[in-house]
Amino acid sequence: MKEISPYMLKKISYNLDHFFNLATNKQIRDGQGWYKNANLEANKIAKKYNLDVLKVSGVISALSPRNKWERNLIDADAVCNSYKNNIGPSFIKVCTFNNNKLKAFGILAGSVKITDKSLKTYNFVNNIAYLDNDFLTVDIWHLRACFNNMININSASIGKKAYKQIKDLTIKKAKKIGLSGFEFQAIIWLSAQKNINN
Repeated sequence: MKEISPYMLKKISYNLDHFFNLATNKQIRDGQGWYKNANLEANKIAKKYNLDVLKVSGVISALSPRNKWERNLIDADAVCNSYKNNIGPSFIKVCTFNNNKLKAFGILAGSVKITDKSLKTYNFVNNIAYLDNDFLTVDIWHLRACFNNMININSASIGKKAYKQIKDLTIKKAKKIGLSGFEFQAIIWLSAQKNINN
């Protein structure tokens, strides 16, 4: 999907409202705090090992697939510790794919760059590192909430223009109710996981 029609954007707007309204008070509180907590943890690791917080956020992102959040932070700390002590990736274990571990070491070494060619990751890393409201993580759960069974999102991919349309719409909706885009997105993420296909 390269571009989203005005009609579909209205449907997406309605769907985002729907999932936000389904969010419990706890999900709203947790969503509002999620990126702030992630930023705090990334900064702790960065300070501990004298590393750039953007690189540490990149490590956290690289180690996130199929990894629980608490374990992700343990793994990120272990990777940063190993990197600072010149211990290679083959000497530590993480709870995600080996390629992701290698990517995390590459990010720290500067041989792997996270750019806007990978929009979801680029936005996620900037949200964590800087709590920057100009970025928005449009992941699979955000897309599922946006399209709410209107299309088969598991096999769909969105282009740069469609990503920007969803990002801009989400940030605008968040601003209207006094939230940052990343807070709104985290609330939708929690609500969608609970309410889609349940």
